Amino acid sequence: MTYLVKQKIRGRTYVYEAENFWDPEKKQSRQKRRYLGVWDEAAGKIIPKTAERDVKTTKSFGPSYLLNSVANEIDLRKKLYESFGKDGDLILTVGMSKLLHQTSLKNLHHVLDDSFLPEMYSLKESFSSQWLSSFLERLSVNEAAMTSFYNSLVTSEDETLIFDITSLSSASRNIDWLEWGYNRDGLDLPQVNLGLVLSLNNHLPLYFKLFPGSVSDVVTLKNLVAEVEAFGITKSIFILDRGFYSESNIKEMTSEHIDFILPPPFSVNIGKGLISETKRDIENAANARRFGGDIFYVLESEVKIGEVDAYGYVLFNKKREGQETNSFYNRLIDIESALNGKEFHNPMGQFKQIAGNFERYFECSVEGKTIHLRRRINAISQAVNRFGKTILLSATKRKWEEVLSLCRERDEVEKRFDDLKNELEVMPLGVQKIETLRGLLFIFFISLILRAILIRKARDAELLEKRPIEEIIMELAKLRAVKVGNKWKLTEISKKQRTILEKMKIGIPVEANLVIKKAGV
Repeated sequence: MTYLVKQKIRGRTYVYEAENFWDPEKKQSRQKRRYLGVWDEAAGKIIPKTAERDVKTTKSFGPSYLLNSVANEIDLRKKLYESFGKDGDLILTVGMSKLLHQTSLKNLHHVLDDSFLPEMYSLKESFSSQWLSSFLERLSVNEAAMTSFYNSLVTSEDETLIFDITSLSSASRNIDWLEWGYNRDGLDLPQVNLGLVLSLNNHLPLYFKLFPGSVSDVVTLKNLVAEVEAFGITKSIFILDRGFYSESNIKEMTSEHIDFILPPPFSVNIGKGLISETKRDIENAANARRFGGDIFYVLESEVKIGEVDAYGYVLFNKKREGQETNSFYNRLIDIESALNGKEFHNPMGQFKQIAGNFERYFECSVEGKTIHLRRRINAISQAVNRFGKTILLSATKRKWEEVLSLCRERDEVEKRFDDLKNELEVMPLGVQKIETLRGLLFIFFISLILRAILIRKARDAELLEKRPIEEIIMELAKLRAVKVGNKWKLTEISKKQRTILEKMKIGIPVEANLVIKKAGV
């Protein structure tokens, strides 16, 4: 007859199945035991033992759990499912994979082999290169689904929108939209243009659009304005970079009733004029204002750009002036130290190489092979006179602090393009069809949304002060799910992992099986 025996060892209670028997050799009663598991006092039951042969596989759980929690912030899975049906989970999984490992999507199956994402979303696909190409093409032609998804991201009719355009280059001969145009990255390749709209209401990418490589920026802008209006955004402000400035662009944007804020280049007439007109009066004590703890001297004026009336703002910060002046003269003196009075095999070539864009501030003469430099005082004075100053133009009259704040926020779109081109490895494009390219960029667009939310949460949690976001993902990658029989179990959560999740206000996972999603939402 068998019975249970509990034995407490170092704080844990182990349970055995025991049976008494008679040993004829020793002529005494003895006991056989079979280990059953650990006794759970709270649950009042045995936690069965795990045999080594029962462990089938192990996968990285932490990053998948983190990204799923991030996606839930804006109901991203639900929005994708409502627009794309069952493909929604595939889009989300492939988009998340770009944040797990900085590698080409052709390695997608390797990334997902070690990720819990396929289990989390109950996916059975192979994720091979052939499958991916077919999936991206299928995705790209589903324009109605994309439009529905973009609509779901709009949270307000009154949006402040940041718009930018960048060039994506490729050597492919099969993409008709590849055309020669102004290449912002200095690559000697044909390109397509990508316009990206970012919402300042929630700091998230809102919409993107591909355009042929030779289409001008202002035409792209007009098209984007029409398309975002179709999403129900009836009022918007476009915060643009100085590359959009020209009298013809200003005139065209005004005629199309496009509300804008942009910084004109210092070199154009309006820039030179505003600097010249305010030079004497800018530091008047009456013009001192405070913004974010810094003191700015501010002058505002109505300006005329061709036939268009607009508003100009000149803002001067003495702290920034000092930093820029110090940096400028250090660079100037470094060049003189490296070149002046020195002999070189190719003097002018060496001068151009070392001076770079500071060449304009020197007169360079050569005697034999010796370089002699003389400073161009007027050019230097013009440059120094701009230090600490910001010039901004607005289509309508606004408070200066609003204009400055909106322009500073524009850094968000620059960061998103930096993510797209560098960390998400878009450049240079390796795809061969425009359909594949559209699908690929939509996946990157989903990654950008996830990354934007992830960085915001990590920054709010003050986690980015000591480590980049990649290190946070790597730390959580140590939290793994182990498949025992037909059930997934989690390894022990470390103190670092627990701290990351708690600071980001994400619940601590209890069981891996609890986060596995059924098909559909």
